[in-house]
Amino acid sequence: MEGEPGVSFDLSRRNVFAGGGLAALAGLVGINAAVASTASGGDDALLAEFDAVLQKTGEAAKLAFARSTARRPLDRATGLLHILNNLALGLAFHIHDGDPQHPELFRYMGPDRKQGGDNQDALYLGFAVDAAHTYRLYGNRGSAKYLSITTVEHGPTPWGGAMGAALYGRDLKTDANGDFEIILSATPHAGNWIKLSPRDFRITIRQFFADWENERPMRARVELVGEAPPPPVMSAERIMSGLRATGEWIESTILFWQQAMDMFRRTPNQFVSWRKLTGDKVNATPGGDPACAYWNVPAGQALIMRTRPPQCEFWNIEFNNPWWETMDYRNRLSGTNMHHAVLEEDGELIVVIAHEDPGVPNWLDTSGFVEGMVGRRWIFADSLPEIECRLVPHSALLDHLPKGVKRMTPAERRTQMSALRNGIYNRFNWM
Repeated sequence: MEGEPGVSFDLSRRNVFAGGGLAALAGLVGINAAVASTASGGDDALLAEFDAVLQKTGEAAKLAFARSTARRPLDRATGLLHILNNLALGLAFHIHDGDPQHPELFRYMGPDRKQGGDNQDALYLGFAVDAAHTYRLYGNRGSAKYLSITTVEHGPTPWGGAMGAALYGRDLKTDANGDFEIILSATPHAGNWIKLSPRDFRITIRQFFADWENERPMRARVELVGEAPPPPVMSAERIMSGLRATGEWIESTILFWQQAMDMFRRTPNQFVSWRKLTGDKVNATPGGDPACAYWNVPAGQALIMRTRPPQCEFWNIEFNNPWWETMDYRNRLSGTNMHHAVLEEDGELIVVIAHEDPGVPNWLDTSGFVEGMVGRRWIFADSLPEIECRLVPHSALLDHLPKGVKRMTPAERRTQMSALRNGIYNRFNWM
């Protein structure tokens, strides 16, 4: 080991414990003290900026508590966890994966971070783009029931503005093995092509899985076409700018989604079309017209939801907590879809939101909460059937269901949950 020119240090354990290295250690301490003294001005500035980021995160927590109607300890603690989990997503957007000259395909949400009505059936991916460049997205399509690849424009929400161009799985050209190539550029290109405009800053890839155990996720990479400069060395300025942006983004997501939930809180346990209510083009599934409700089910009650799903490419029901996150779909029933749902003999879908297992196949587990969001997606549907909701005492649940309604035993429930958990491993590649 070397220190000052011409001075060598023997810092072996034998020399140190024999006392011979103590003087050398003292010398190192002096050198480090001098370096720290020289950098102290920079440290103070960085720590002040970091404190400001932490303060912004604290302000987001205070805003969350002030805006949410969910006020029990579990609700509040989950809100704090929601903020910290989503810091990782903010850092991905603003530091790790935000360079359109060096695009990286990354995951938005999953079991560990969620927001904005995430979907228990989904795998969300994305990457940064700039219309000044041309990109090549290539790989294997996989077999997710629904796939969309869309551009996202700059806009006023935490997730940007309107959707621009779109390419759907049913229109994607692949070879016999499912391999594909897509060119993303401002100018037309033969084959699979997605048009980029100067307004676009990101690509979002949505994969919705019906059969969790057997449908395979896409395997893909993205690259810039043509020569790109080497990736820049990370700098203090870039890091601190990204941290500041992440703190501001977290606070904006809390405000945005709570304001959105306010609109649904006005009519609890009643589904309303997202687009009709909000006019928002970015937070709705491409190819679909989702509807949402703010569910409110006190202890001892259950909410019965009845509908007849339409003929469509994909449909689901998804169940969220007061922070518009899906429940823990690794271990709880957090929704159902066109593959997993059990329909009645006449084609009716009966879903029950309940605090305890009601013994019917399509149970949505409240997971300790008494309120939150619930949504339905009918994608490329031939009709948009309404969902009828009815709040009833849990003890009298069967009195409000059709005679002969399908039931599920505890053993069948365990089998149901085991299959879903296998599907999680399949989707997120944990095996």
